[in-house]
Amino acid sequence: MTEMTFAQRWAGEGRRLPYYEAGSGETIVAIVGDGELPTRAHALLAERRRVIVFTMTADVGSPQEAARRIGAAATALGIERFDLMGEGAGAAAAVWLALVPEADIGSVVLAAPDDLPDEAFHDLKRPALVLSGTKDGFDAGDRWRTLLPDCHFMFVYDAGSAIGAERPEALAFIAREFFERRDLFLVSRENGRVFP
Repeated sequence: MTEMTFAQRWAGEGRRLPYYEAGSGETIVAIVGDGELPTRAHALLAERRRVIVFTMTADVGSPQEAARRIGAAATALGIERFDLMGEGAGAAAAVWLALVPEADIGSVVLAAPDDLPDEAFHDLKRPALVLSGTKDGFDAGDRWRTLLPDCHFMFVYDAGSAIGAERPEALAFIAREFFERRDLFLVSRENGRVFP
């Protein structure tokens, strides 16, 4: 397949938010850190789904404000239901967005989350998967299991905090499986094993 190319667009009213979009079908909203662009992982996800990437720039505000603005932008774009992915510094805004009860969000993937609000994380009721790179250390799993006992946790081998850039195929594969299969994602339909 040809790798998807992302187009930059603007959403919302007043202080409009820039976003990047590629693909078609069911929507994945991804929130990434300041200055980050869509990665190859996003392009791989866009081969089967519509992927919209928002960047946590300084003018977006706090994670709570960013979540509110991104939620409003998604509504303005006509997106009724979506899966949610937060990466690095974008994970905190993703958690706040996932906590909005009226938002129709399927599943949540947090890749190498940075500065998550502990007090909010306990209230997350949607299916969630937290990914951490093995280069970031193996103690991360204990923290996530304490904060959210019902979340799934997985290490991505040979990756640090930039999983989407360092292991794009692994991130795209794991996220796609989790979005489509939730609790059954650990065993791939394609070959019977998790991504190496």
